[in-house]
Amino acid sequence: MPTITVPEALALRLQQHALAQHQSVEMLAVTLLTTALDTVVDPHVLAVVQRIQQTPANPAHIRPAHGALAAALADDYPDPAVGQAWDATWQAIETQIQTLNADDAAREEPR
Repeated sequence: MPTITVPEALALRLQQHALAQHQSVEMLAVTLLTTALDTVVDPHVLAVVQRIQQTPANPAHIRPAHGALAAALADDYPDPAVGQAWDATWQAIETQIQTLNADDAAREEPR
């Protein structure tokens, strides 16, 4: 097996990581190198990413903002009946869950 010489600072870092992971320095180095070599990015993917990054923004795809995000996310309904219906449905479901939980608790025997 060939020997690889690494700078002292790197060797020290490998020793520290190996100790923390309860591995030998050699095993950690093999794992790191194998992972690095096995995760090579496809050159075609890199070319596509580079092409996308170099493409200028198309002004036709940029729409100016209208309104405020806070207003869109606020808890106010344009139609109050929708909000009231939602609240009533939610309360009915909560009541049903509480009833089911109480029934389950009543059926359970203390151990």
